[in-house]
Amino acid sequence: MQLEAKALKLTAVLDPAAVAQTPTPNGVARVTLRITAGGQTYTADVNTKSLRRCITAIGEAGPAGVAVVVQGRLEGNTIMDAGVVAMAKTPKPAADAT
Repeated sequence: MQLEAKALKLTAVLDPAAVAQTPTPNGVARVTLRITAGGQTYTADVNTKSLRRCITAIGEAGPAGVAVVVQGRLEGNTIMDAGVVAMAKTPKPAADAT
């Protein structure tokens, strides 16, 4: 059976340490990220302010303390309408040892 989709949504989990090293030039509203996965390279145009927020979150929590995610709509090798966020990782509750 063949089905047709209106769009493909993409969620890419990025390496926080690499994101922390991404340049965010002053006076530039958007930054183009090149993301490699599965031997393919994709581009995502993201808001510089959002990227700076991610870098700040990584600096505060450390690379192991956040997950950085780019989400958008996939068209060819371009992630359209891309947004980037850093989400704090919450530790799993300890198992009850009783």
